[in-house]
Amino acid sequence: MTDNTKRKNWFKLFYQFAILALLLYMSIRLILDKVYAPDFEAYCPYGGLQALGSYITHDSLACAMTSMQIMMGGMLLIGVILFSKLFCGYICPLGTVGEWIGKLGSKLKIRFNIPRIPDLILRSLKYILLFLTFYFTLRSSELFCKKFDPYYAVATGFNSDVVVLWAAIALGALVIGSLFFRLFWCRYLCPLGALSNIFKFVWWFSGIILLYIILTIAGVKIPYPILLIVLAAAGYILEIIFTKKVRPSLFHISRNADTCTNCNLCSKKCPQGIDVAKMNKVTHVDCTLCGDCLYECPEKDTLQINRKNMKWFPAALLAVLIIIGLILGNVYELPTIDLKWGTKEQIADAGVFTMAGLKNVKCFGSSTAFANMMKKVKGIYGVSTYVGTHTVKVLYDKSIFDDKKLQEMIFVPEKRILSATGTSTGSMSLYTLTVDHFFDPLDATYLQNLLKQKTEACGYQSEFACPVIVRIYFPAGKETDKETLTKVIESKSLVYNVNGIELKVKLNYKVVTITGPEFIPAVEYSRAMYSAFTMKFNKYSEFTEDVISRYEIPMGENAQLRDRYSYIGSHLSNYKGIVGFETALDTTGIEMGRVFFVDTLSSGDKIFEALGADSLLLHFADGRTMKVLTPFDFSVKGEVR
Repeated sequence: MTDNTKRKNWFKLFYQFAILALLLYMSIRLILDKVYAPDFEAYCPYGGLQALGSYITHDSLACAMTSMQIMMGGMLLIGVILFSKLFCGYICPLGTVGEWIGKLGSKLKIRFNIPRIPDLILRSLKYILLFLTFYFTLRSSELFCKKFDPYYAVATGFNSDVVVLWAAIALGALVIGSLFFRLFWCRYLCPLGALSNIFKFVWWFSGIILLYIILTIAGVKIPYPILLIVLAAAGYILEIIFTKKVRPSLFHISRNADTCTNCNLCSKKCPQGIDVAKMNKVTHVDCTLCGDCLYECPEKDTLQINRKNMKWFPAALLAVLIIIGLILGNVYELPTIDLKWGTKEQIADAGVFTMAGLKNVKCFGSSTAFANMMKKVKGIYGVSTYVGTHTVKVLYDKSIFDDKKLQEMIFVPEKRILSATGTSTGSMSLYTLTVDHFFDPLDATYLQNLLKQKTEACGYQSEFACPVIVRIYFPAGKETDKETLTKVIESKSLVYNVNGIELKVKLNYKVVTITGPEFIPAVEYSRAMYSAFTMKFNKYSEFTEDVISRYEIPMGENAQLRDRYSYIGSHLSNYKGIVGFETALDTTGIEMGRVFFVDTLSSGDKIFEALGADSLLLHFADGRTMKVLTPFDFSVKGEVR
């Protein structure tokens, strides 16, 4: 007998500590580095497999999943089928936490074994969760597991994707369950554990999938929820029947009965509680090939992998699978959505426009919104989006569009007022720039925050060109010099707040040209930056111009409440004879409110009284009404035009 009982499984510990160290680094950096935005799901294989299911059933990837997660999910599948549940044994942070808490339970002598019948019944829970997570993910293209996954909840600080109650229950089950029962979460609640077990029964799994494909080809339409139910039910039934007799993996733990002294140290050491000492081949469904039993065995050449001394082999296999997944994930990218609505002939003759760097194409929802916008355009036949690289591909009629026209169509010009100048007289200074890597609406928001934080600019405009034209306005005498302004726009990062939430982004804008400052009248600035508000109601179109009069009133300080101008229109719609409200600049650059009314049904005095009401009655699209205190002050009387 040799004394190996003090040797540790350093290969497994290396993976466990490395993963936890990485997560700790990401969490600490998130606190200290204001521009760091960690993706705690970047390499999640379970999310990748859900995303792959969404892609197969709906031609779209779930949420913001990318090819990286899918490739990692594929490596997990290959690993389970050929080798074992290596991810569960070496990498999963929930498995690591559950295992370490279990060791505390053992030291406190409060850990118990669940009897066989309750054990078999409890194993069904993870298959129910497996069905629910896949069903709701495929239904919505949003990862349902985010709502309760204890890892995701803790890593993100219980962000908005998490249902706090569900995640708290799951976290409690992980911590408390692991303290009293051996790997409670992994054995009874983990949907990835259920999916991995299904992959272990590869012939049954493959047969069900093959039958589903054959029936689909034959014209028999079977809803995917039925397939999910069959796979989950079959996995559970096979697990409880063959708990200890799963087909041996290509690599597995083997025991030499001739040299075994039946000390049972291997069985006591196994994190899963498998009775290794009674098996010649470890064929238990819970085995993860973690190798703890190999290091615990005191007899030479008694516990081995395929009867060979290869304790290092599972860890090496896992490293190879991870490297392959990383390489494939970086080489290939699946589209988040891939939609075509043109005819076969149109698509065959279509041009393909590709554009990267569209930051607002960042998930399934934004991809769908982009596709819906393009569907309305004559001559567009299809859209694919790739959220990993923020790229779109558009199929278009070459007789109608070229690449530049499509760029111009996608581009949204912006006008952003950063601060009130306080006067419509005097002069302003203007810089005109061309900026590269500046294109989508998010870029406009980022520039707005950069200028507000680091300059005294009062507004800017963007206009389509290659590169984009940006005009930045300053009050005369408060302008920044060219070099400083260039450095501001070429900042490498930005931190800003939205509704109390701190957002951090990396930037890569490049100022190609810059001219100015050019001094212009303030009224010219006002006209350049102005966007009129228009709202028509009460059957405006049914009246002829000769019966409609216009009441004009200065907006004054009310101009600061531009985002609530719709309140005025909604309130005025309650009054008989009033049929519209709009805003416009007069010849001196002052903003005026214009109320349109039928002169036989209303008057200037009635309109002024309506505008001066203490409360406003608002109407909503869903039929609701609400009364609010007026935020407006119309103290100066207007005139009928």
